[in-house]
Amino acid sequence: MQYNFYLLFYCLLLSTPLMTRADNLRFALIPKETNNPFFIASGEGCKFAAKKLGNVECIFQGSANIDVRAQDKIISDLIDTGVDGIAVAISQSEFLASHSIKKAIEHQIPVITYDADFDPQTLKKYQHLRLSYIGSDDFELGKALGEQLTLYRPNGGVLAIQSGRPDSPNLNLRVMGVRSALSGKLYSTAPGERLNGDNGWTEISQPLYNFGQFDKALEDLKTVLNLYQDQKIDSFVAVGGWPQFIEGYRDIVEPYKLDIERKDIVVIIGDSAKIQRQYLQEHLAHANIGQNPFEMGKQAIFTLYKIVNKQKYEKQIMTPLTYCTQDNYRTCTGKN
Repeated sequence: MQYNFYLLFYCLLLSTPLMTRADNLRFALIPKETNNPFFIASGEGCKFAAKKLGNVECIFQGSANIDVRAQDKIISDLIDTGVDGIAVAISQSEFLASHSIKKAIEHQIPVITYDADFDPQTLKKYQHLRLSYIGSDDFELGKALGEQLTLYRPNGGVLAIQSGRPDSPNLNLRVMGVRSALSGKLYSTAPGERLNGDNGWTEISQPLYNFGQFDKALEDLKTVLNLYQDQKIDSFVAVGGWPQFIEGYRDIVEPYKLDIERKDIVVIIGDSAKIQRQYLQEHLAHANIGQNPFEMGKQAIFTLYKIVNKQKYEKQIMTPLTYCTQDNYRTCTGKN
């Protein structure tokens, strides 16, 4: 009962007549981090939608690296400036729900999520926490990464999984998807269970967490490559594009190009930015499973616009995945 204010304020928001505005509507798109090509593309989608609508300003603002407290403060500060709607990629569910998102709802500011949603437990605890989610199905993304790996390793192998944060809801779903695809099991909660001989698959450790730091992600990949023969590691799956988003990936991986071409070690990585497709062309990775961040940012602004103007809107918009390989890297995203 203590969280009934969420329902109350959203009811007030949806029932109060919209005031006529002489100025622009100001919508904030708040990514997990701003130095990530994925989120930069979502900001471009936000600006595209704002320009198309004409009377909308896109405010793309976030911290350089994943930092839930910094993200929370940015949201709170934007509320104080008087934004008309917020779309946020959730870095940590409970903290944001009980702090800045609670403040947004108290100020009757509509909130939607994109790319990374609140986890199921938080959505259940704080009912009516957000009005819409726009993004990929993270479990299916992880599953696609795992299924791609099985094309190269049909009989199983020894795997290192890389993820961002252990408390990231969407990334945990991706890890669970990888594990489900490889083990053939369904898990009740994300991120599932570490593989230990399941269907021929064994994980060398729990996921290698980089906390959104590209240099750490690349260093972890370097360690795996340096040890893969001694430790019998033959597979590396990153559920995001971190190691490929920093200069130096080519230098680290190129000495193992022959090993990659012989499939002695298989490298599958999330996201499909232009530089990542270049690495596929150079045979410095086997496959990338990507999303459409531009579409997420665009649809987030369109959705907020519909909400504040009391138009019909979708409670969930699932954006499609892209499947990029060494064979189709030119055409897999529909962009050159």
